[in-house]
Amino acid sequence: MVHPPQNKEEESTMPSVATRHTLVSILFLAVALACAQARAEAGQIQVRETVTLKAGADAVWALIGDFNGLYRWHPAVVNSILDGDRSQAGSLRILVLGDGARIVERQQSHDDGQRSYGYEILYSPLPVSGYQSQISVTPMGGGKCQVSWSSTFSAAGATDAKAEETIRGIYRAGLDHLASLFN
Repeated sequence: MVHPPQNKEEESTMPSVATRHTLVSILFLAVALACAQARAEAGQIQVRETVTLKAGADAVWALIGDFNGLYRWHPAVVNSILDGDRSQAGSLRILVLGDGARIVERQQSHDDGQRSYGYEILYSPLPVSGYQSQISVTPMGGGKCQVSWSSTFSAAGATDAKAEETIRGIYRAGLDHLASLFN
């Protein structure tokens, strides 16, 4: 049971009814946002594909480390238009596909020392949203390296299974072509 304040000092430290309602509303909103974030993260699809190549990591990175050079090693990409620096976060590329479709991507990170870069899709005909990706090359010794291409995203306009299949197919096409170039 709540007791009324006993004196003026106690009364001045008690929050008003409006303040209590505001605090409860803020708390409710924070919990709702946390739940929404958890649901969004739970709905994220993750794809990771790798290939081991019979080539040194530096040689492979020289080809795939150029943010604007995807057309040199991915068979679906016929051209790439760059706005910015090939190795700078914030640079944009427009990938032109064989059927004329275009994908606009922004580079989020680039680290030549670690042989990796990250990017996000801003616009594409692909059935994905919130797409974030990372490409990296890791030395394995013995003149070999491993290329890893991974992403997280949500399905858009397709089932989760179809979106995952589409992205996995894109990765496999590129990585398999790299294998044909280096193995």
